[in-house]
Amino acid sequence: MKNKISNFEFGNLNFFITRALMIGITFNALINAMKQDSWLIPILSIIPAILLIMAVNYIMNYKPDLDLSLKIIKLFKKKLGIFIIFLLILLFGFICILNFLNLNNFIQSQFLTRTPFLLISIMFMITTYYILNKEIYCLSRCGTILFYISIILLVLSLIGLMPEIKFSNIKPIFTSAPRDYITGLNSFYAFNTIPILLLTIIPKNNIENKNIKKTLLISYIVSMISLFIIIFQTIAVFGYELSNLYEYPQFLVLKHVSLIGLSSRIESILIMQVIFDILFLNIFIIYFINKCITSIFNINKKNLIYLIICISIIFLTIYISKYNVFLDNLIRNIIPVTINIVSTFLIVIICIKIKMSN
Repeated sequence: MKNKISNFEFGNLNFFITRALMIGITFNALINAMKQDSWLIPILSIIPAILLIMAVNYIMNYKPDLDLSLKIIKLFKKKLGIFIIFLLILLFGFICILNFLNLNNFIQSQFLTRTPFLLISIMFMITTYYILNKEIYCLSRCGTILFYISIILLVLSLIGLMPEIKFSNIKPIFTSAPRDYITGLNSFYAFNTIPILLLTIIPKNNIENKNIKKTLLISYIVSMISLFIIIFQTIAVFGYELSNLYEYPQFLVLKHVSLIGLSSRIESILIMQVIFDILFLNIFIIYFINKCITSIFNINKKNLIYLIICISIIFLTIYISKYNVFLDNLIRNIIPVTINIVSTFLIVIICIKIKMSN
């Protein structure tokens, strides 16, 4: 297998990681802030995303043979560089735990109600660990296949829900206050746009077609269109009151899908697109953390590090799961602001340092 990622594969990675936190996290925050106007946020998010994509492109153009962690070590003094990398590990490590907790809660509540939380966590983490051992090139190639499957499932769900859509459920539109838009965009940017920064861990020289900016922009727009469809069809079928009542309305709405006379448990197949998103983000974050750790400590035993990270995430997820109710309030208020402040600060100082070094 060739050791380079194609432009299309790179875009697919961006497609998956920018969709992952929608179900159970971003959607719940949006519906609470924006109500029936929530479907506008994926489209509006393209504007701030352009700025992040430009910053990511700028970072990747610097020393294109190095990944982000090695660039940071080269740009800053060792102690400051390690501190910045440590902040990145904490930032994305928390997002990974939040994402993994959401996945386990979703599977346990909707499918395996009698299965212990720990067992579900172990099953998914074994899959994650296996894929990580196949390196990023295997993940990117799997992403190409899963991308087409996800698009097919998305189209099928939209077609199946067409008869159930009631446009009266999204009316009146544009009733949200400016503060609500800021709150919605803040949550969306933190959970569904900031993950683009993860892609800087792939050296630009490892990508065949190096038009990074165009690839990221197109793949992000495709991702946002898909999220727009998911949010719109959920609110148009349920209305925002019922959508706000359910924990996973995007899944429950699929129970209304009927395709060529088949309706029994078809939602279990259609929801696989969401599972792909969540798994991809978790895998990529663990890959990111592993690369950062090896850069700091110059360790070559990546499989051992993967194992330690995976086990740590399992136990931290179980611990945090005890505070689900408290965490829900933090997700709506404190966590998005914190993620945006920390990530923006890190991006700005890295870009400034690159500018000064040129």
